[in-house]
Amino acid sequence: MKDIKLIHKLFISLALIFALGGCEYLDVDKELAENVTIEEVFKNPNYTKQWYAEVYQCIPNYSEMGLYATDGFKGIWSILSGDVTTARGPGLSAMTSGFNAESAQFHKWWSLYKVIRQGQIFLAMAPESMGNPADATYISQTEMNRMKEEVKYFIAYSYFQLFELYGPVPIADELADPTDPGIDYARAPLDELINYIDMLLEEVINSGNLPESNFRNQSDSNPTNRYVLDQIARPTKTAALALRARLWVYAASPLFNGGFQEALSVTNNDGTRLFPDYDPAKWVTARKHLEALLSYVESKGYSLHVIRDDNGEINPHESIYRLYQDFTDEILWATGVNNFRHVTLDMEPRTTPRDVATGSFGNVGLFQEGVDAFFMANGLEITDPNSGYTSAGFSKVRNYTRMNVKEEKYDEHISNMYANREPRFYQSVIYEGRSWYQDVTTNKLGNNYRVFFSRGGGSDNTSQENPRTGYMLNKFKNRNLLNQGTNLKQWGRPWILFRLADFYLYYAEVLNEIDPNNPLIIDYLDKVRERAGIPGYRQLAEEGKKDIIGNRELQREAIQKERRVELFAEGNRYFDIRRWMTADISDGPDQQLVFTGMNMNVPAAKWDSAGRFESYLNNYGPGSYYERTVIENRAWRRAMLFYPVPYNEIQKSRLLVQNPLW
Repeated sequence: MKDIKLIHKLFISLALIFALGGCEYLDVDKELAENVTIEEVFKNPNYTKQWYAEVYQCIPNYSEMGLYATDGFKGIWSILSGDVTTARGPGLSAMTSGFNAESAQFHKWWSLYKVIRQGQIFLAMAPESMGNPADATYISQTEMNRMKEEVKYFIAYSYFQLFELYGPVPIADELADPTDPGIDYARAPLDELINYIDMLLEEVINSGNLPESNFRNQSDSNPTNRYVLDQIARPTKTAALALRARLWVYAASPLFNGGFQEALSVTNNDGTRLFPDYDPAKWVTARKHLEALLSYVESKGYSLHVIRDDNGEINPHESIYRLYQDFTDEILWATGVNNFRHVTLDMEPRTTPRDVATGSFGNVGLFQEGVDAFFMANGLEITDPNSGYTSAGFSKVRNYTRMNVKEEKYDEHISNMYANREPRFYQSVIYEGRSWYQDVTTNKLGNNYRVFFSRGGGSDNTSQENPRTGYMLNKFKNRNLLNQGTNLKQWGRPWILFRLADFYLYYAEVLNEIDPNNPLIIDYLDKVRERAGIPGYRQLAEEGKKDIIGNRELQREAIQKERRVELFAEGNRYFDIRRWMTADISDGPDQQLVFTGMNMNVPAAKWDSAGRFESYLNNYGPGSYYERTVIENRAWRRAMLFYPVPYNEIQKSRLLVQNPLW
């Protein structure tokens, strides 16, 4: 935790950046005081820096999934995709009640176009340098060149976020007067938009004006010296290469590459087609940019985050846990905006049981479908007849998330659904009867506190503040935080935007679509599984347990399932299952129609008259707490593969057309 003060300092500075305010669509002039003109802004270093800082508003923080996941820049996409659920907030009803083009509420449209215009003005008006070199406010030519390339990067990143959500969108590449009543933009054809974003990123990558990476001194193990922690949100060449690679993975994927048949007939009013036919060459382009990224970052020393035991073996539990607590060599781009604290607006109390500490709510749950997606410890899916999985009966199960990582703490009477599962499962899922990772004394069980979601337990559904499903999110939590006594009450950590494992899986996916016999597919898939502490597919094949090697369909399925588990609740799944178009398959693993959980109306333990724990019940299956129960019937329809273009923008425009089926 020796870098906590620096991360907190970073968090405060970025909070100031993000607090600079909003503005009307395409009209950032209102950010200025009435007595300051734009020309005067770019004659004053302080005003210029404030203007530049506005572009950082396009960075999302998908780790915020509690009550206040209220807009498209928070973790609402993990809620809408079914990775998590909440007992309160606007995400609760969006998919169950459905929405139309007029009622859709999680738009990024206006905010991102404001950032784009803000950036365009900066590029057009910022001078080569500013101020007196003797003053602290001086902006040198070198620094100004960097700021301009960062702004260009954020323009590209803003367009990318529009692209992944809406598909084709207008390219506003001129500084139009926002007060002009005649201003209007048509949507650019998808290929034109992709090539425009690519052009911006190529200019950024080749400019030579960005740092190559966020490393300061890789030979130093002290994070303060190893990384440029006070500037982690600033994009680097590495971040630009990563965004370019992701852009082309999306461009090659079915949703954007001729797979959405209804979209192929969508045209602008002048007859211009917006969506292209299938082009296999896009997979090749995606491979080229992924290989450029991977070659570059591996030469710079990036690697999967691994912690080894004293014997040199990978400790997957601690590797996975620390990945989300510290800045590591796996992070290609992150921000310091995220800060888990024990205050009501943050995620920490919303993933802590109500009776653990004052101010805890415990209302961020996981659906059974996500819980079941995690593999067994032997690397097989729970549906595989050789996996050893059973939902019948109870076992003694080790808790790997204890404060003392060498402590062998075993929990009694745990459902066999949760026995012998992979390390990522235990680092991500809080289930019935699991002991808390801290010793706490303010609840029914004292120092042996366990989490109970069943009726009578401290996190049951008798309060509105409950996780709805019988599971709670454990991923991202810092074990030292507890809002009582002398415990640590806040922890600043990076929110990871791009990390290496994500791009290893992209690379396997792209190679599989080009040539399923390429051995690198399994190599890169197994790199991720090795860090996760489970056998890779090459080992499984050699042992005769599961052989997918060389089979495009089976490898595609394996890669998609690995992404679901590895990137669980990180904000990727909403966009993955749409670009693959698997969200539209009603009987597939990515279906969006029915979500289940445990039966929280039934007790799984006995309590005495004073509400103290007495003993466990042995019931499982129908009629018990451990009965899979429908929690949500969703109003999924095919139109939801793309988010609707904002209704009021369609209404006031002569040129904008709506997305297919809306």
